[in-house]
Amino acid sequence: MRRIRISQPKPGVIVARGFRREPLEGVIRSPLLGPDGSPVCRPGQFVSTDDVLLGRDEDGTPIVLNLAYSAHALIAGATRSGKSITVNTLLAYASLMRDVRLIVIDPNLAAVAPWWRTAYKVSDAIHPDEPTEILRWVREEMQRRERLFWSGRTDRITDFSPELPLLLVVIDEVANYTRHPDRKARERFEAELLAIASQGAKFGIRLWLLTQKPSADVLTTAVRTNLSARICHRVDTVEEFLHLFPDGRDLDITAADRTMPQGVSIASVGDMRTPVRLRSVYLPTEACWQINDLMCTEGLKVRDLPASIDLDKAA
Repeated sequence: MRRIRISQPKPGVIVARGFRREPLEGVIRSPLLGPDGSPVCRPGQFVSTDDVLLGRDEDGTPIVLNLAYSAHALIAGATRSGKSITVNTLLAYASLMRDVRLIVIDPNLAAVAPWWRTAYKVSDAIHPDEPTEILRWVREEMQRRERLFWSGRTDRITDFSPELPLLLVVIDEVANYTRHPDRKARERFEAELLAIASQGAKFGIRLWLLTQKPSADVLTTAVRTNLSARICHRVDTVEEFLHLFPDGRDLDITAADRTMPQGVSIASVGDMRTPVRLRSVYLPTEACWQINDLMCTEGLKVRDLPASIDLDKAA
């Protein structure tokens, strides 16, 4: 055995687990792919209440995300830390859920490109004005859903359908907007972002923010405190890790580690109270394009690629 883990689940009982291999070391193939790496999923196969396998912890325990019952989230990580692979899983499953509408804002195009043709709303704008308009539309949708609290006598919408979809809003490189040199535009963006972060979850909005450096000048404390799910890939400093996990100095694990392998993160998702090491499932960007091709074949395309892109010529 390479490692022995001993625990005491209840008084009088001791459990010893032996590990012949380390779960964090091997590649975990995405369930969306077959043995040859091609997609084995179909459009509309999932709904928002289905658990999404994000990966496995160091004991091999599956770590899952349930969009319907979760809240907002923050993913951080330096370049080449594996952040994009984790995001691929999130966007792929959301795209395949028939009661979810995907909204992706990404100034670098890395996250949004495979889903450009089928996502409900997309933006690759560098200036904050266009993303701000999208967030304003989301906030207006929140206001339209207020009547459901009166008719449904609830304090949180968790029953979704194609007619009342969950809205997943993913913003990559959020620092591009929150640190933009146009101060007034930046402030308008941050105002809409805060409104969604503080109130959106109960109206069926799930906000996922992605950044390389989760510092205070990128995300205000007011926004960050509403992002309850945290996934931190390798970061450069302990301070950056502490922005996601304020009690990080008391933990025996850290993401401020230059030896942390690509695709491994420190995560606290769903009902997890104690952060754990997570090995994300592997879903390459090429597979995301293939999944999107299937969706387009099924008639789910809502827009063409930018005029300068011709997939037939590229192929």
